Amino acid sequence: MISVIMPLYNNEKYVIEAIKSVINQTYKDWELIIINDASTDNSKFVVQNFLEKEKDNRLIFIDLKENKGVSFARNLGMRKAKGEYISFLDSDDFWDKEFLKLSYLKLKENYKFVYTNFYYLYESNKLKKSYCCNKNGYLNDFISNAKSRYEFIFPFCVGCVVIEKNLLEIYKINFPEKQFLFEDVLFFAELLCITKSGFVENTMAYYRQHKESKTHEKYTSEYYLQELIYLNSLLIFIDKILKREISGNMKKVIYYRTYRIIWRIIKSGDVDRGIELIKKYRKRLKKIGNIKDFKWNDRLKCKIFLLNNKFLLNLLKNI
Repeated sequence: MISVIMPLYNNEKYVIEAIKSVINQTYKDWELIIINDASTDNSKFVVQNFLEKEKDNRLIFIDLKENKGVSFARNLGMRKAKGEYISFLDSDDFWDKEFLKLSYLKLKENYKFVYTNFYYLYESNKLKKSYCCNKNGYLNDFISNAKSRYEFIFPFCVGCVVIEKNLLEIYKINFPEKQFLFEDVLFFAELLCITKSGFVENTMAYYRQHKESKTHEKYTSEYYLQELIYLNSLLIFIDKILKREISGNMKKVIYYRTYRIIWRIIKSGDVDRGIELIKKYRKRLKKIGNIKDFKWNDRLKCKIFLLNNKFLLNLLKNI
């Protein structure tokens, strides 16, 4: 059996479509655990009314009285799961009807973790195929070949994976509950240290992008700070856990992302916070000027950062 875990928070508009995409799977040996994370809209009542009509004992509803965050909800779902395998589906996303079947068949090829490519679905109904690595491998394989932030930061969508539950239990792998953005990437990084991923060729998951979604919360200092925390956590993870030298490609991605994040925080008007971050990440920023294939204006901005001059940084906001 595959246990599907669905965190729910203020998604009354999309949640039924997500639930139906599980019900309509051609693979029928599943359970769906819906964890309502103290929604403040009508999500709880929309789901309860739907479940009453369906009368399907595979549909399980857990109602939290206090908002705990998506990582807590997923971790709770994993503890409650009765299936041999675990999958995740956010309440605003959905699957093609063959997702569980083809993922299960791939698992039977001696994999403990499989993933598929996915589509970004925008409010205009425009579809964009994800930039996925499209390979089988361990974390080292993904890190060594990362050439852009898209390959490195988003190798998977949380809704496009199926994992053997026993693996998660033995190694005590959970979602980091103190981080509310990029929490899934750290989860996958830890997972890929201990098992090889299997890639399912078909694109069968739909990752919705809309104004209410967490990943749509861009151009705010808090969003970029969370990304910095993520990058730093991953660097520590690779250094301490993997005990390996970071590849040139990966260094380039991390240094460049650090610079871009701080620049965007300054551009949003938070110059003081930008200066604080420049001091904290000075060593990392210094290395950007030595990477010749970055654009000249990026190298110049980074060098201005290192001067730590508030007047110049204010000028940068208009560039």
